[in-house]
Amino acid sequence: MKRLLTATTALALVGGASFAEITISGDAKLGLDYDSEPGANTSKHSFKHEMGVDFSGSGTTDGGLSFGGSAGFDTGAEKLNAGTVFVSGAFGTVTIGGNDAADLLAGGIADVGMNGVGVDDVAEDIRGTSAAQFRYDRSVGNIALAISAGTSDGAMGRARGWYDADGNVVASNEFGAEFSDGAFEAKKNSYAIGMSFGASGATFGIGYDSKKTISAGIGYSTGPISANALYAKGNRSYMHLGSDGVADGNAQAADGMLDAGMTGLGIDVSYTMGASTLTMVYAKTDVENIQPAWLLDDGSGNDGGELNTANVSFKGMGVGFSHDLGGGAMLVAGFAQVPQKAVGDLGMAELGQAFDADGGMDGDASDRPDLSGDKNMASVGLSFSF
Repeated sequence: MKRLLTATTALALVGGASFAEITISGDAKLGLDYDSEPGANTSKHSFKHEMGVDFSGSGTTDGGLSFGGSAGFDTGAEKLNAGTVFVSGAFGTVTIGGNDAADLLAGGIADVGMNGVGVDDVAEDIRGTSAAQFRYDRSVGNIALAISAGTSDGAMGRARGWYDADGNVVASNEFGAEFSDGAFEAKKNSYAIGMSFGASGATFGIGYDSKKTISAGIGYSTGPISANALYAKGNRSYMHLGSDGVADGNAQAADGMLDAGMTGLGIDVSYTMGASTLTMVYAKTDVENIQPAWLLDDGSGNDGGELNTANVSFKGMGVGFSHDLGGGAMLVAGFAQVPQKAVGDLGMAELGQAFDADGGMDGDASDRPDLSGDKNMASVGLSFSF
């Protein structure tokens, strides 16, 4: 249940007066999670609890222009989120703040478990990654359109190597270069576009962003059965070891860019009977053009070899169950097998040549992160909305 607080003080806006309405809503959950590969010094079982409170306000000018904003606090994040502020009219809606990228209009697939175990992320991590401080939305009948843009995607990763005073990669420690961390970005500015259409129980969506990522989704619901499918294709740029690199403390830094091609596919099917719903989810992403260890085929660290790349597949599958207890309470459970390494977390160390702390190169493939390993996950508990 949402509680409404109606402001009694008039708000002045562009010479007009308006009364605002403030909405406060919240959610909470408690339960138990299981992770078969939790990491060092961490238990496989963990108790979970979380509560979030969302605040939103809206109003209308004398001329019919709508405005408002929202923000929220989540005990899991332990901070107030970035929030959003919008203005809306016949022209559409303009929103500034912590928006979702517009290509997410393509749709997505379900996750399972009280906290979500990440089956959906296996396919969904490819898209929706562009910065989106600005977003424009417009609906025309059953068609929804959106454009988002941001001023920076943030650093994609960091590579240790030799850099000159201007931050450019150089061949060695010549000309006074220093061995240090160097940040790199694929794009300073980004954008995304998306469109969705719904009719007769079916939904269709497409998306595209400035990283040349495309996504398409479809959903259908009839009676007790609903299903969704998502396809996404893109790439993640990373810096690779140059052909003059040597395996010692004077190693050359990464001197070029490669693109790891990613193709993801996900599907979910749900069946609802009364207050209970059973959901099954499967997702897969194939990643191509990973530099697994040495740039050189012979592994000697000398010139003359060919670029050595590899492919890897990420797969996730799970089953979930939920039962509506009424009054905003729900029993939720989910069990799944997912990759140990999330697709969205892939970076320099996973996609390209790894550098050790002494500035040398980690040429032992056995020391590289295991991208093919899976783990078992479970999440069971109660969720509440109010």
